[in-house]
Amino acid sequence: MSWSDPARRFEPVEDVQLRAELRDLLGLGPVASSREAASTPELMALANDLRREAQRRRRTERKRPTWGMLAAAALPLLVALAGLGSWGLHQKTRADELATQTQRQEAELTRMAATHAEEVARERQAKESAQQQLQLASRQMGRKASEPYLVIPVEKPLRIQADDYQRVKQKPQ
Repeated sequence: MSWSDPARRFEPVEDVQLRAELRDLLGLGPVASSREAASTPELMALANDLRREAQRRRRTERKRPTWGMLAAAALPLLVALAGLGSWGLHQKTRADELATQTQRQEAELTRMAATHAEEVARERQAKESAQQQLQLASRQMGRKASEPYLVIPVEKPLRIQADDYQRVKQKPQ
């Protein structure tokens, strides 16, 4: 019970006497008891034992270090930071893999474009050489130099014959 507690004023007389006797035995203050109690050797030995035990506990009382409490308070924060670091490392690995895959795809597309360009260049050279051969052949055959391509004459009829078509829809009657 606290000394400032108002209920203490209405304590039983036995409690007040017991508290005063213990205070006297521990040597904490004057005797406030109403009756005169003689100190017996047993009570003095008990008081000395209590005093020695209190001093021993005071000397050996272990104070908790501040850094331990700080470490305990920082533990959830450290766990959260470790989790975020792990997640960030995983994301970085994924991004690096994606970047290397993109580089590989771009390299493959570049290689395919170069191959296609080479094929187009070969085809163009083949066409040009074929044109030159045709021009040489036509010159040797006595054709005009202005006509670079070989022309095969085709006889076309002057007008389409009426028998060459079929009627799909009939005339309305």
